Amino acid sequence: MSFTTPTKDRLVHLLGLPGHKVTYEQARDLLDHPDTSVRLALALRSDLEPEILFYLARDPDAGVRRSVASNVASPVKASLLLAADEDGDVRYDLADRVGRLVPGLSHDEHDKAWRTVHQVLILLARDQLPRVRRALSEALKSLPNAPHDVVRTLALDPEATVAGPVLEFSPVLTDEDLQEVIRSSPMTAQLVAISRRINVGEEVSMAIVGAGNVDAITALLKNDSAQVREETLDAIIDAAPRQLAWHEPLVHRRHLNAKAALRLAEFVAQSFVQVLAQRNDLDKETAATLGRMVLNKLRRDDERGGLSPDDPDAILDSTALEVAMRQVDTLVQRNRLKPDFVMTQVASEGATSLVVAALARMADLPVAAVADVIRTASAKGMLAVAWAADFTAEDAAQLQMKVARVTPDAVIKPRAGGGFDATEAELEWQLDMFMDAAK
Repeated sequence: MSFTTPTKDRLVHLLGLPGHKVTYEQARDLLDHPDTSVRLALALRSDLEPEILFYLARDPDAGVRRSVASNVASPVKASLLLAADEDGDVRYDLADRVGRLVPGLSHDEHDKAWRTVHQVLILLARDQLPRVRRALSEALKSLPNAPHDVVRTLALDPEATVAGPVLEFSPVLTDEDLQEVIRSSPMTAQLVAISRRINVGEEVSMAIVGAGNVDAITALLKNDSAQVREETLDAIIDAAPRQLAWHEPLVHRRHLNAKAALRLAEFVAQSFVQVLAQRNDLDKETAATLGRMVLNKLRRDDERGGLSPDDPDAILDSTALEVAMRQVDTLVQRNRLKPDFVMTQVASEGATSLVVAALARMADLPVAAVADVIRTASAKGMLAVAWAADFTAEDAAQLQMKVARVTPDAVIKPRAGGGFDATEAELEWQLDMFMDAAK
């Protein structure tokens, strides 16, 4: 049979007007039409026999195959073919469409259609292109009957944009699954996604806090539905004095006991102590104690000329640094001055001067230079100090937040593949600048 390039009128003649059913014989005769637009128009139709669409799933033109991938009438066996298509756009379109098939299928493992769809989902969840896996994650994230093994594969994906949707929303994931993800040391985005889930369980909350990721703990504290054990909350409060982003969600947290409220009042700003004192879920004695603490904070601020107890100038005075440097001398003699030791001190209230002296010794810098980094809350400066002291880029991020008081959104985080997100020349320039200023 010979063909000529069809005009619009010719397409109407070949395929009929919109809404006009195409017979099996008409469609079959057009499958090998040399004009791509004819085959494309055919692939877009939802009234064709499954056999026709399956044949078009092997069409040499990627645009035709994309149309089959997106076509709700495409047979399941065509999806299996398209899941292995060489064109990433075809697989991307399929990932979006096949996710919408799941709610309408029985989970009977003996059902042929279900087994085929399950196989398609596995192939897409392991696709080499992150955008294909991301499309599948978005399609499956809210489905209560999505296959557990597929969702778990997506949750463990190293790409945060792939794992994030199912980690935050999927009802299929168990607490054991989430703890496995946390143990696998994912990036911040995955941990934050878990922290935002509705009704985060107590064991998961404890695992998040144990991971020590500041952003994830912040998200957990802001999640009113998260279940947090008393001992887990105590661990958060232990590290909270230097984490200003935690103070507000902590003082507003529901079911805060008297012990926790009084501990918070020792280091949060006076305005937050007032919030604690006005809570109606604390006993009268605790509320009265908090009220007295508000007055005491106001009185101390007046005596200090308005200088907050958390102000670096109050912590890093010359006397405190001299004492800290003598402590560092002792640590060196005992061979205990190592990054692990310093990072344990970072979370300790009142240990800032010791951390500064330790960093200065380990980086071979004047202690005054490191103290200036803290006073100016310099993210780049602390990054450079951590680099010079042979800390990891992950440790550097924690030092920026917990010691230099850098806000979470300004922290210089590790590169995607790990390592410091700066050149050696940039880091050395920062060190020179602070050393010059300290002279």
